[in-house]
Amino acid sequence: MLAALPQVRAQQVLVQANVATDTIPSVFGPNRRYFAHLYLGYGLVAGPSGGPGTPLRYGLASAELQGGVRLKRRFTQALALNLDLRYAYLSYALAQTQAKTLPSPRLHLRESLALHQLQPELSLRLNAGRRGNTVGHYLDLLAWGSWAMASTHTTEDEPGPGVSSLETTERGLAYLRRWGGGVGARLGADRYALLARYRVSSAFSSDYASYPELPRWVIGLELGWF
Repeated sequence: MLAALPQVRAQQVLVQANVATDTIPSVFGPNRRYFAHLYLGYGLVAGPSGGPGTPLRYGLASAELQGGVRLKRRFTQALALNLDLRYAYLSYALAQTQAKTLPSPRLHLRESLALHQLQPELSLRLNAGRRGNTVGHYLDLLAWGSWAMASTHTTEDEPGPGVSSLETTERGLAYLRRWGGGVGARLGADRYALLARYRVSSAFSSDYASYPELPRWVIGLELGWF
């Protein structure tokens, strides 16, 4: 009678998965609820100075280099909110003309003002078209602030006999504003974007309001790292 009973054998589990967990979509990704990534940016200073007292050498000599992190919160396929925190190095190369008054009328071979800044930014993202789990095409409308951690004034002059160059750097400039901010826009496709930012605040502190304003625009490119 015992021989008639079916034999019971142990079975080996080959695949084990939590079906409920496996079917829940991830909330992290380029086109999901949350997405974070690093980025680099480079822009040229643009726009007119406030007067002949602050003449500028445009082009690569006057530019801003950025590096930061961005957190995106998507609400719908068409709407998202970004929060940025970045470091920005901004340099103004002063042209040496007889009308120059910033920071003094003295002329040099080369002269520049530079700011090391920490910049938070908030932007509203408008997405175009439906897409998969990619960043896609977008327009960001942004507002940003800045805190100047350090500021420098660097000059290069003709040296004396036996000296190849003479460079002088002044730090902690009282006439440059430490707190500032502005608005801008970013037009992008996946990891690449065109960027235009406008500084609303004055470049100079209230005690030095007589200085003609420095150019307010920075226009450049941004590369996302993801």
